[in-house]
Amino acid sequence: MQIIRYNPDYQKEWDRFVNESNNGNLFHYRNFLTYHIGRTFDDHSLIFKKKNRIIALFPAAERIIEGEKILHSHPGASYGGFVFRQLGYGEADKILEIFESYCQQQKFKRVFFVPTPALYFKHYDETMEYAQLWRKYHSVEDYISSFIDLSGTEEDVFNRMSKRKRRYVRNLLNDSDLRLEWNKNYEEYYPILVRNKAKHGVKPTHSLEELIKLDRLFPGQLNLLMCYYKDKPIGGTLNFTANKQVVIIFYNMIDDSYTNLQPASLQIWETMRWAHSEGFRYLDFGVSQLPLAENPLTPSKSLILFKEHFGSRNMIRKAMEKRF
Repeated sequence: MQIIRYNPDYQKEWDRFVNESNNGNLFHYRNFLTYHIGRTFDDHSLIFKKKNRIIALFPAAERIIEGEKILHSHPGASYGGFVFRQLGYGEADKILEIFESYCQQQKFKRVFFVPTPALYFKHYDETMEYAQLWRKYHSVEDYISSFIDLSGTEEDVFNRMSKRKRRYVRNLLNDSDLRLEWNKNYEEYYPILVRNKAKHGVKPTHSLEELIKLDRLFPGQLNLLMCYYKDKPIGGTLNFTANKQVVIIFYNMIDDSYTNLQPASLQIWETMRWAHSEGFRYLDFGVSQLPLAENPLTPSKSLILFKEHFGSRNMIRKAMEKRF
């Protein structure tokens, strides 16, 4: 088994493996790792080969934090960690063995990564996670993250919402002044997004130009749902298609002047309906933390409850680390 540092000559081979892997998703493709405008990363992604065939990938970047050289889950992606097809325990352990030896040779002090949650796997498999735990990788950040099960009929999905939420949605669907539209009007959406993020003292992960670029790089994988009140844009939901199993509500935003109309609930239900009709298994509703709290990992109970009213359940999103 050998380990190779990624270079652009491997792009097609890398992307083909992501597409065929068990846990690969949008955030692992090379075009996603390099789309950023005005932001650059020192890419240090790794390829693992056995008998000249790729068996695993590790998208990452080299960073210096507090004077330490760190191999870090790619800063431009929500999920990193190891990407693989099917690994036996022996293979997973061998990958980690040569990975750790490589990191020490390259003088990395530690490795930090955010593995793809099992929700995204084509086939449930915790082999790699167990191999990591046995080798003393440990979780340094734990987030509560919500997801919606899209199994069954559309009526089944609707009925998993709370009784109160179902009533709200039915009333909203009958409001002739409210209109939903799937479109590409990012210029209308972005000011609403910026104002919402500013309330929490943060900026959007993506610039307007980056969203437009991503939409061009990944046709059909970014889907924007806009909400209009008497033809004025008052909200929107931007969804990322991660892979064939999961679609992500990446941003769900409304104009605060129209909170009383409950457009967020209407946007989420339409996204649920659309994702179900497209054959996805799960809708990733994202993490619910309080970034301005003394501990920014503090769970937001009100946001978690809001999501649970749509029938969501919760999973743990981890950030893993090992110091050498």
